[in-house]
Amino acid sequence: MIRVTSFVIALLMLIAGVNNALAEASPEAGKITYVTGDAFVIRNAEQLSIAEGDKVFSSDTLVTGQSGRISLVMRDESKIFVGRLSRIDVSEYVVKERSLISGGFNMLWGKVRFYVAKLNKGSGFSVSTKTAVLGVRGTEFMVTIPIPGGITDPTAIQLPPSIPPEVTKVVGIEGIVVGLSRSGERMTITPGVTVEFTQGGDVIFRFSDKPNVPKSLPGAGPDIPKVPNPADIRPPPVVHPPINGLTGY
Repeated sequence: MIRVTSFVIALLMLIAGVNNALAEASPEAGKITYVTGDAFVIRNAEQLSIAEGDKVFSSDTLVTGQSGRISLVMRDESKIFVGRLSRIDVSEYVVKERSLISGGFNMLWGKVRFYVAKLNKGSGFSVSTKTAVLGVRGTEFMVTIPIPGGITDPTAIQLPPSIPPEVTKVVGIEGIVVGLSRSGERMTITPGVTVEFTQGGDVIFRFSDKPNVPKSLPGAGPDIPKVPNPADIRPPPVVHPPINGLTGY
């Protein structure tokens, strides 16, 4: 009896050690603060239901269906709001003492709003899509990508091995986003600016006097910064053609 008890204790300790090792291998990235509708997390090839207060780890995939919404706060106080019919991977999220070291997301489709807390020197936060890579620093912006053709079930656990690229639409709300198209074209996105990164590598730039910002997602709460005043937004300087070998401004 004593031997059996000792074996059970040793087994429980071994399981606890494995769980701790897994937690270290997949560090906590943030927590769910709001969830509604058909929304879940894919972790280790398993679909898991989620609730407010649940932890989100690096390598998790956040998925929402037709009525799904997810809001989460990352460990560095950055906030992410996932709209309906969205799918986004937490590629990595390394935080030390509540300061972000490196944060990366791979967004496949949907509508996701990011509010990135101020970063320290040397830290980085990026969002990758099929047509663009976005680098940010203390910024708020929205990314929208349509569901690619051929995807019959956007909430499926397993996806086709090849997913065709779709247009990545980025709306600048606050701060600066630096976007790089897959063809190597670089674009700075400021408040009130909308940029589309196409499948062919082109970049379509649009400027408006009033930022085209969608309404806050449910659960976003009053802590989302207000949309910048259009009166504070200024277009980039216009460069006139050279005259007699000189360039006028």
